[in-house]
Amino acid sequence: MSNQMEQEKKPLFSRTPLVGVAIMVVVVSGLIVDTTRAENDNFYADLIRLDNVATRIHQNYVEEISSKELVDKAVEGMMEVLDPHTTYFEQKAYEELRIHTEGKFGGLGIQISIRDDVLTVMTPISGTPAERAGIRSGDQILEIEGESTKGIKLDEAVNRLRGEPGSEVEILIGRKGEPRPMTYTITREVIRINAVPFAGILQDGIGYIRLTTFSQDAGDELEKSIKKLLKKDLQGLVLDLRGNPGGLLPQAIEVASKFLPRKSLVVYTRGRAPNQNKDFHVSSNPVMPMDIPLVVLVNRASASASEIVAGAVQDWDRGVVLGDTTFGKGSVQTIMQLDPTHHLKLTTAFYYTPSGRCINRPENTPHSVEEEDVSVDGYQGIDDISPDQEQEQSDTSATDTTATAEDTTTYRTKSGRIVHGGGGIVPDTVVDMNSFSQIVKTLFKNDVFFKFANVEHPKLKKRDVKIGEDFVVDDRIMNEFRAYLDSTDFDYKSRGELALDDFRTRTGLVEDTTVDSTEVQADEEAEWTAEQQQQLEKAVAGISAILEQKESEEFQEHEKEIRKHLREAMLVREFGSDNETVYRFRLSDDPQVKEAIRLMAKDKIYSSLLVP
Repeated sequence: MSNQMEQEKKPLFSRTPLVGVAIMVVVVSGLIVDTTRAENDNFYADLIRLDNVATRIHQNYVEEISSKELVDKAVEGMMEVLDPHTTYFEQKAYEELRIHTEGKFGGLGIQISIRDDVLTVMTPISGTPAERAGIRSGDQILEIEGESTKGIKLDEAVNRLRGEPGSEVEILIGRKGEPRPMTYTITREVIRINAVPFAGILQDGIGYIRLTTFSQDAGDELEKSIKKLLKKDLQGLVLDLRGNPGGLLPQAIEVASKFLPRKSLVVYTRGRAPNQNKDFHVSSNPVMPMDIPLVVLVNRASASASEIVAGAVQDWDRGVVLGDTTFGKGSVQTIMQLDPTHHLKLTTAFYYTPSGRCINRPENTPHSVEEEDVSVDGYQGIDDISPDQEQEQSDTSATDTTATAEDTTTYRTKSGRIVHGGGGIVPDTVVDMNSFSQIVKTLFKNDVFFKFANVEHPKLKKRDVKIGEDFVVDDRIMNEFRAYLDSTDFDYKSRGELALDDFRTRTGLVEDTTVDSTEVQADEEAEWTAEQQQQLEKAVAGISAILEQKESEEFQEHEKEIRKHLREAMLVREFGSDNETVYRFRLSDDPQVKEAIRLMAKDKIYSSLLVP
């Protein structure tokens, strides 16, 4: 990008001090001056007021209250007025955080967040118990082991979901479009986070690399994968960042450096304190030649470091971003050690793309909604510049960081293309994913495909059936699958029958003792005459018979889709979820991957997307 573009980057928002907590260091000569304090900020007077309140309570309250409890509650209150990514850690919680960043833990394999005050699944990780059970992006976790998650904090949810590998956890899931919540019982496993689980050539020289996290080895793993593909006459590359929650900031720079020219600006941060204002540039030559087309796949669960890479690629016109608008987690967290046993993960700056766009979505900023970090039920991606203590001083001046207002400014890429702010990275090309049929959703919910594969796989081996690229689910396997469903008392109800069940309960035709507090009940029970009751029961019975017939037909109607998922389950059982055969099978029917290949196969289409 030209020097002109770097000169054009400027702070987007006027300076407004954030309500927060500063550490006041008492020395013999008095107090160290807080240079970031606004002129009208009565910080020290307010701090004395807080001290007075705590002292009066500690000395005079009718019952004895420990000073630790008072301070802990005061700190909790401070966290509530800050952004959702700022967290105070006791020693045990900090040790757990440190363990989580190592990438191994016992859990379900889901990335979770607090959205609209509800514990929400951002995305399940490929090959984990959560994915096999059919947990989906957007699912709301209403209960964990029978206890409501209303008002739960993310760290508490993580602790309740995690456990010993092999143990089970029961969760109640609410899903848009479903008439009632669904109960899942999922067995915990050790979750291992691999940065690049698969890389290979798909067709016509078009390569594919799946990057799942920006862990410590992400840059190295990506570079090795690119070099292997280059030896196979690489003609274009699909970099898949879908569902990638982010990770380490240095690794975001490393990943971007594989595609951008040396000295290119990747991202810059701006905060109130001067030491938070940094520009991050590529320090080496690109690994992939600049003339090879690049498509970056993103979705709503692509966050943080994923957005930094996608934004840099887009602003430099280095490639096409395809998929859906990203999450919009564009803030920097610095872990500060307060004393030997307490740490503070504090939001200290915002990320900006080279064109000047603030990645952070307005609702993720201070004083807006109470959303939390995206966490992989135990693994958290931390965007640390300095992981253990405050950053060193920088000579750059402080600039504005308040991003609570919607950004309606338009920005321009290197070639002059218009891109928009407002939070997250808006793709150059929007492509939707395929949705499952209702019966397939139910089969996934009950983990039927995976369980059947475990039962059927040994039988196929005894019959010397080869499970590989050419494996097909024949009629014999389908008949055995139907028999398996019958043997397990598999109960499938279409949306129509679920709605009819609710109608029966509401009208008093049947007493439903399983209904819980999460279901909407009628305010008053309807009163019917005997004749009306008889007519209603007859009508409902007729509708029920029709729906039962439709359910039988629905299985036949979606048999092709069912066969596809049975085949995938068998391949996973044979090779494991990160195997090349499994990935190729999944990608062969992926509409976003297909579109990425189509764009790069037709040079004129690809090039046209990168010019104004």
